[in-house]
Amino acid sequence: MRSMTGFGRATRSTEEMDLVVEIKTVNSRYLDLNLRVPRELNSLEQELRKEVQSHLDRGRVELHFELHPKSGNYHDLNEALVENYLSVAEKVRSMGAKGELDVSSVLQLPGVFVPREVELSPEGILEKIVEALREALEKVVSTRSNEGAALKKDFQDRLEKLMKLTDGIAEQAEQILEYYREKLKKRVEKLTQEQHLDENRLAQEILHYADRSDIAEEITRLRSHVAQFQEYLSGSEDEAIGRRLDFISQEMGREMNTILSKSPLPAISELAVEGKTEIEKIREQVQNVE
Repeated sequence: MRSMTGFGRATRSTEEMDLVVEIKTVNSRYLDLNLRVPRELNSLEQELRKEVQSHLDRGRVELHFELHPKSGNYHDLNEALVENYLSVAEKVRSMGAKGELDVSSVLQLPGVFVPREVELSPEGILEKIVEALREALEKVVSTRSNEGAALKKDFQDRLEKLMKLTDGIAEQAEQILEYYREKLKKRVEKLTQEQHLDENRLAQEILHYADRSDIAEEITRLRSHVAQFQEYLSGSEDEAIGRRLDFISQEMGREMNTILSKSPLPAISELAVEGKTEIEKIREQVQNVE
């Protein structure tokens, strides 16, 4: 199990430039890729996306590339413009102006240097890009795995506590039956004191209290959901289980809410409220599981 929070950074160098790849990931319902690449790498965006998708299943991914040309390799001389500058200088001198246009002055003139186009090739920068991206992604996966291990431990602790609370509720369940039995007994005594006992009404009262007193199904389903949650935690680390855990935790919350609504006893209500709190914390943590 992995979380969706991670970071990875990798660098590569060629004779012409240094490359930096940084990846930051946070939780998101789906895989949401945000790529920021230099103009020179625009044609590679689809290939870069596929590489990310082969490593990550969920989360918002901020992918940032930087190209840093090395000194002396990132500009060419605009020879035509320099010749034009020299020609103009010669014409100005022919008009009586004094002074020389030396090399230092020429190099400071606008437009003398032009950016050199970066050439992408499998043997050059492209290979380095793929290498750096894969290294950064591996670091992201590693950090997400480490955080996932911490999340897993937290889930296991909370599930263990939830099961103890559920066991406590089950032990108290018989008291709910006794509570409604006494309530129904008093209700029947009142009905029998009336001049005419309505058998249909008595049957409805019995069914009503019987339904209100039964939380056995909710307890059984809650235990089943906890067992299923634990089973997913024991699965492969590379398996994306976040959506399934989210669904199971919703179902656990639904069963605990039903128990809480059915129980008239403060002891069970207290346990159910505590259980509901644990489930809400589990659901909150699940939002960061890949």
